[in-house]
This record gives sequence, C-alpha cells and structure tokens, in this order.
Amino acid sequence: MAHWELLLVDDGSTDGGPLLAAEAASSDSRIRPMSAPPRPTVSPAGPWWPRNIGIGAARAPWIAFLDVDDLWHPLKLERQLALHRTLGLDLSVTGYARFHHGRPKLSSWRCPPQHLQHRGLLRGNVIPLLTVMVRRDWLEEGFRPVPHEDYLLWLDLFRQRPHLKYGCLPELLAAYRLHDANLTARRPALAAWVYGVHRCHGRRRFQSAAVLLPWASHQLCTALDWRLRPLTGSLNQALSAVPPWLLPPVGLS
Repeated sequence: MAHWELLLVDDGSTDGGPLLAAEAASSDSRIRPMSAPPRPTVSPAGPWWPRNIGIGAARAPWIAFLDVDDLWHPLKLERQLALHRTLGLDLSVTGYARFHHGRPKLSSWRCPPQHLQHRGLLRGNVIPLLTVMVRRDWLEEGFRPVPHEDYLLWLDLFRQRPHLKYGCLPELLAAYRLHDANLTARRPALAAWVYGVHRCHGRRRFQSAAVLLPWASHQLCTALDWRLRPLTGSLNQALSAVPPWLLPPVGLS
C-alpha cells in the first residue's frame, strides 16, 4: 500500500518535534508536517485537538491513527485496506501487541472482538485506536474535548449508525508502547474518565456509575489475559515486513 499520506501534527512539543517532522517530509513527499493552532478558549488538554486538526486536513477516504510512541507493522495499511474492500467495511481493527519501552521483547498480544455492537461497547473500550481504520466522512465532527475521547467517539458512532459494518483482522499489525507517561496507566483517573464519557454519551448518572463495575471487571480480566498470553521473539523480528506476523488461530478474545 504505497498511496498514503502521513500527517504529522505537532501540538506544541518542546523536544525538537517540528524539526524531526520537517526532516522526514524532506525525504518523502507523502509526509505532511503540521502545527496545531492554539486550542479554543477554556478547552481541556489532550490529544483530541491535534487529532481533529489532522482529520480536517486529511484528503484520503480512510483515516488511521498512530500516536508518536506506538508502532505499525509495515503491511498494516495494505492488509487492512484489503479487508475493507473485500467485506465492504466502515470501520476495522487489528490484533496488537504491547511492549515495554527500552526492552526488546514483546510482553503480550491481544485481538479485539470479531463482532461488535453498541451494547458491547458499553462495557468498556475494546477498540484500540492504534489499530483503527475508519471512513473519513464519518469523522467530520471529530473527537469531543474530553479525556478518553476515542471511547466516546466509538460509542457515538455505533449508536448513531446501528448498521455500521465492523470487522477485525486477527493479525498482529501494531504494537503499543508501555512507559511511565501512558495516560491509560492512570487507573483511578481512567475510571473517572469512563464515567465522564458515559455522561457525555447521554446516559444518566446512575447508569454511568453502574457501568463502572463491569468496566472494572473487564479491566481485571484484561490484565490477567495479558499475563496468560506471553509472546516470544524480539520486537524487531515481529515488526519486520516479511512474513506477515499472524496471531495464533485459536484463543482470540
């Protein structure tokens, strides 16, 4: 899949990010460096703002997201786009692994559900953003300015579009980097964010509070699941271009 565009959106970084983006663009015309303008007045921090800037500037019919600290398999776009064309999908996800920053070994892998509806999303966010491919015209309103903005977007999309065609490619095509600055590592704050997401989604207070129990159970099962599914091999081997790195054929969650 050679016909892609990469929008590198800098959101006020102070560690030389714009220079790195400019250097990358100088060697590949498909890369477009951008600087996010100042946020609207009284808007919360978070990645929702640069993501919306990128969506607004995108020209391709499909959008995929990759945060600066995560990785894609070189065949991700090719394999995922082929799945969309074959099945006529609107949104898809893939399997992914996790690895600790500074360590060469993969720690574990996971695959999102093969089938998903709005009701299943109410239990928790099972759509990992780094694996998503979604129609650009469905993202015109962008992410809302809340923590855990991707979860709120999926809830809204699946409720507004009950006939959404969702698919999952059970191949390990992305890798999530674990480090001290991960927002999802802040478990107490994450619970508050989940409550806020459900409130923004239009649910009542008791409904939003009630979802925290199954959400906590889901988090516990996920944590145990990671430990039960160790991976072997180095990160570089796993993310090499050939052959495609496939999940085991059984045990998908």
